Amino acid sequence: MTMLTETDCVTTTTILNNKGLNEIPSYIFENKHLKCLRLDNNSIRTLPKEVASLLNLEILSIEGNGLTYLPPEIGHLSQLQALNISHNQIQRLPEEIAHLKTIKQLFASHNNLTQLPKTIGDLTTMQILSLSENSLKTLPESVAKLKNLHVLNLQSNQISVLPKPMFKLLHLVKLCLSGNGIKSLPKEMVNLKNLRELSLSNNQLTFLPMQLYNLINLEELAVDNNKLTEISDMVENLQQLKVLSVANNLLTSLTEKVCNCFFIEYLFLGGNRLSSLPTRLHKLKNLRELHIDRNALGILPEQLAHLKNLLVISCTENDLTNVPIELKNCTQITKLDFSGNKLSEIPQVLFSIAELLFLILNQNEITEVHKSIVYIKKLKHLALSKNKLKEFSVQICSLRNLVFLDLSKNDISQIPTEVCNMGSLCELLLDSNSLTTIPPELCTVKNLQKVDLSKNLLHTVPAAICQLQGLKELNLSNNHFKKFPVQICSVGSLEILKISQENGIKLTTLPEELCKLVNLMELDVSDNALKYMPNSIGEMKNLFRISASNNQLTVLPQSIVFMTGLQEINLKGNKLACLPTDMHRLHNLKEINVDSNPMLKPPLLVCEGKRLYPIGRYLQGSDLRDEKIMQKMFSIVSCNVPLDDFIFFCKKLQLKDEEIKVFSKNKSLQLKEKILQALNLWRTRRHANSTPVAIIDQLIRVLIMSDLHDAIQKAQTVKITLKTVKF
Repeated sequence: MTMLTETDCVTTTTILNNKGLNEIPSYIFENKHLKCLRLDNNSIRTLPKEVASLLNLEILSIEGNGLTYLPPEIGHLSQLQALNISHNQIQRLPEEIAHLKTIKQLFASHNNLTQLPKTIGDLTTMQILSLSENSLKTLPESVAKLKNLHVLNLQSNQISVLPKPMFKLLHLVKLCLSGNGIKSLPKEMVNLKNLRELSLSNNQLTFLPMQLYNLINLEELAVDNNKLTEISDMVENLQQLKVLSVANNLLTSLTEKVCNCFFIEYLFLGGNRLSSLPTRLHKLKNLRELHIDRNALGILPEQLAHLKNLLVISCTENDLTNVPIELKNCTQITKLDFSGNKLSEIPQVLFSIAELLFLILNQNEITEVHKSIVYIKKLKHLALSKNKLKEFSVQICSLRNLVFLDLSKNDISQIPTEVCNMGSLCELLLDSNSLTTIPPELCTVKNLQKVDLSKNLLHTVPAAICQLQGLKELNLSNNHFKKFPVQICSVGSLEILKISQENGIKLTTLPEELCKLVNLMELDVSDNALKYMPNSIGEMKNLFRISASNNQLTVLPQSIVFMTGLQEINLKGNKLACLPTDMHRLHNLKEINVDSNPMLKPPLLVCEGKRLYPIGRYLQGSDLRDEKIMQKMFSIVSCNVPLDDFIFFCKKLQLKDEEIKVFSKNKSLQLKEKILQALNLWRTRRHANSTPVAIIDQLIRVLIMSDLHDAIQKAQTVKITLKTVKF
């Protein structure tokens, strides 16, 4: 369903979609000639009463905002023909909406409506009424007066009994009632003689009344996801039917009479209990798509050979052991999906279907790929996942038009060198096999964009991988790398890199060269044994998701605060006690997970919401607090180092002899001031990048080495204070 289109886009149209508006600009209401106003996907919460001044407005769209109501003044828009208020939070429509005497289209889907105003029937010019995704239980009696209504959408409401006024809408062409709680259909359904599309999916129907089969103009009938046990022989009355969808019901058989609906083009029978198909299926000469997934079919009827217009057969999760040879006569077929059956080989007949583009045979018992596959020259998509293949057939490499190849979850141990011939290949899935090496020839397939080699036995990556400068996604997880394969860092086009090792040899380090992957957006190094992240990671400005859970990280590099594009970071299950103090700089960070870490700064209680704001606020305050406590410790130490121990203390601070002499001879400074200057010089020179907490620990060590017992005792007290103050 689409809104009416405006005619004058120069002087009478204002479009302010996706502008981040909180309210409608006041100048809008000064344009008395405005005919079309679009304000979709903003943050507008109210439609002001000034809207009444737009007397020439014909189209108003304010979809996807935060409206909770419409003002009564909406009724003053006497020229309005189309109103779109979908995707808001509106709980009711005002009675004044009845004054919109010229309105033809009203879209109010995805709101919180529980009822319609009784005056809704006064909108006699209405042609399209969309009320899906609300909480309506019924319709007012006045709906019967909407004599010009062609389309009524009540999908996903709370209707359990169809309201009688609906069946007086004799000009209805399309009626959508999917996703309600409807258990039965009234006999008045027969009144809707002009209905061409009827959707009753996702309800609780156990049967279809005879009257429904008298809607002889129906072109589309959808009753998926109900509890139907049969389709009546009267279905043959529906001679105009083009789409019949009865998927996910309780059918054990399908009447032969359906084959008399000669114009059916799309037939959906999946998710039932069918053990056979109608014997006269060949009469459906116009059939283009046949979907019979998730049934109990052991064979396909030979009569399929007569369906010359058939383009798609989807027959997944049945009990097929073969495919009839007659299928070769269906020369126009472009897609076949026989996944989840009991095929022991690729049916020979498939090699005769020259127009085939998609061949999906996942989860069968196929042991090899026959050489005749080369005859399917146009094939673009081949999926053989979860079979019993031991070889990556050389014959597959002859399919020059193949774009997608899935050989995952087999027992393949080698990639043939002929893979270099697959010039069109963009996506290659070889995960969960027994590969030990990657041939350099694979790296010459220039169009590769995604490669999944996870769950294999790989030890190395060839240096030639640098040639794959179009590769965007690479998964090397759960292999046998002894160290991170640094060769990957030369693939500058990479956007997604996964090398988690839940079941493989654990990586202990990541190379600094990782920063060369300047286009990387997602990095998954979870389930390894990493103790730190490379400092260069801060240079990866495009990285927006990092998963480093279940490692041994004790600290994050300070450079992480420069990754301004970062949106998600998962650090669950590490050994982190603190986060960098400048984390608040990561303005785009939406989620940070530090569960199952021994967090002290900030404490886990602050981190529970996984949001940056409370974490950043805590760290900012904590940093100031720690700095103050450190300065307090410096002051305490400066008062507890005797003059006789001053030079020895300075040497333990590793100050230079000439610097110590300058301090000693400076008679303008008191001893306390000299010690403070020495401590600040020590901090600047030796611990410039250390946190106040780390400096305090180092200072206590110096005091211990200097044998300054009084200073040690007081410094320890300050340290205890630091640990006990949480907020």
